[in-house]
Amino acid sequence: MKPPNGYVKINFDAAVLHRRMGFGFIARDSDGFVIGGSSGFKDKLMKADWAEMEAFDESLKMASNLNISKVIFESDCANLVNKVKKRGLDITIMGCCVNEACKIFDNFDLVKINWTNRSSNRHIRALVSTTVLLIAHLCSY
Repeated sequence: MKPPNGYVKINFDAAVLHRRMGFGFIARDSDGFVIGGSSGFKDKLMKADWAEMEAFDESLKMASNLNISKVIFESDCANLVNKVKKRGLDITIMGCCVNEACKIFDNFDLVKINWTNRSSNRHIRALVSTTVLLIAHLCSY
């Protein structure tokens, strides 16, 4: 689904496989055109929620570099979306990391984060899964 006029929507996702995590994100404007994106991996063991946090952090950096004013982030990780929406109230380690990452929100006029189901995030999920599988395959040699 395209974002409303004047907004950029960034879908992000992460995956964990064989002690490696992959992440990716895609930014689209209100016409549905891709204006940015990336994928990558980190060679470290982490749980899925932390991998999603890494993907969110990377997508925040990209959004800031695009110099956009209104942004909507979308993730299929309900736990992370809830932590971002309730930031400042969560005293867990991840809550503190979310608070730190969200300081970049000051660079935007308006920021929203929404949960989306996995089927809506399928393009970014395919990108991330392919990245993780490729890296796992290359590192097995």
